[in-house]
Amino acid sequence: MSLAIQEFLLGLGRSTVKYYWEAAFGRLGNLARRYSLADSNSSSANAAAMADPSSESALLTLPPEIREQIYHAILNPDANRLFEEDEYTDYDYRDALVLFKLNQQIYYEARKVFRDLNVFVRIETPFPNAQEYVAFEGHVPILMKGQRAERFKGWSMSAEIGAPQTPIAEAEPHHIVILLDDLEKFTRIWFYSDLSNPGLNRYLSLKIHLRDPYTPEWEDQRMPKWLQRQLIMPFGMVKNLRQVTITGNPKPLASIEAEMRAEQGKPYPTPEECLAETTRLKDEGNKELKLGNYRAALGLYTQAWAAMFIVLKGRQRHVHGEAYFAVQLRDEPFKDKSGQLERLALRIQLVANTCLAYLKLEEYDEVIFWGMRTIHMFRQMSGADEQNVTPEREALPASFPARAHVGRIYYRTGMAYKACKDREMAKELLKVAQAYMPHDQIIQTELAAFTLQLG
Repeated sequence: MSLAIQEFLLGLGRSTVKYYWEAAFGRLGNLARRYSLADSNSSSANAAAMADPSSESALLTLPPEIREQIYHAILNPDANRLFEEDEYTDYDYRDALVLFKLNQQIYYEARKVFRDLNVFVRIETPFPNAQEYVAFEGHVPILMKGQRAERFKGWSMSAEIGAPQTPIAEAEPHHIVILLDDLEKFTRIWFYSDLSNPGLNRYLSLKIHLRDPYTPEWEDQRMPKWLQRQLIMPFGMVKNLRQVTITGNPKPLASIEAEMRAEQGKPYPTPEECLAETTRLKDEGNKELKLGNYRAALGLYTQAWAAMFIVLKGRQRHVHGEAYFAVQLRDEPFKDKSGQLERLALRIQLVANTCLAYLKLEEYDEVIFWGMRTIHMFRQMSGADEQNVTPEREALPASFPARAHVGRIYYRTGMAYKACKDREMAKELLKVAQAYMPHDQIIQTELAAFTLQLG
């Protein structure tokens, strides 16, 4: 945008841009409830739904560059994205698309901007539960599914996943449509799926087809290099496939296909590399924790989880690659150790440190949530969830990985309960913490304070 246009936008301020922005989600929202939105692929339906093109519109008195900026602000995916709990997202364009109904000129101008900003990808898979899996585990917002997705013609890329020479090769395909903005989420969850099910991709094929959905067939089809790259490159993280085919009209650029295949040819990081990177990020987080940078520490801990294929989204924790770590490690400093046990030890340390960071931030609900989630797991292992046992019986054996950090989880969760005035729960957890760390003076002092107050 030129400097003159930027200055003009600023000058308009409340009088113009703010008015039309609010109109999109206010007055236009009222119109959306009066008129049912027509299928964007049906030109006749759109024409019938438009307002009288001869009607006055203050929007058309603005320079075209300003109108385009307004359309961009209203129609881009970020403006229509809904943010839900645990970092799930969805989209609702109903109010924004009322722009298409104001008059014919605005319809054509806004439609072009909408098509530039919203690129659709159709995915075909033989797995009936794929939609639920990618939506829940991968946090991929699904725009369309089933027959509606199958019939949809506005896609710029189709990705057909097959399972040739397997029992599901002839299964009825299942379709979903997503935005290009979310394609990397889809390929990321596919990446994790192969790690969780070693060898899965060797039975799968991928057929990618590019197209220009809006140019008539008798004209030259167009797709800029940057868009081809954004559509194709996310599949570079999907490795070890039986077969990959890339076609299209226009023909995909050979350089981009070669780059994507080179990425696919790179091996997964080894379990040892994952654990080493997790350790490094955890240690970096601990440094920030000691400096009092608690948010920075939590961010590094989230990266540490991801380095060993455990994804944190809000209060959701998605654990991937369990089978990938079920090996005897070969490289130092983990040589001859169990990959699963080393991963478990790091998980426990990260929970303990996360609880400490939230405790320092005085976000006690978060301490209790993450602490008790892990404590419930420990209680299931010891049988303490099914019967009343002594703190000593609840404590896990001395040989358990990162046992001292388990004690710290009990202690820090207990202190969060104390801050929330739940004295009974705090005392219960502190007693178990003492069983883990019988010589810890701080725990002894806290328990003594409970005894004095009760006395």
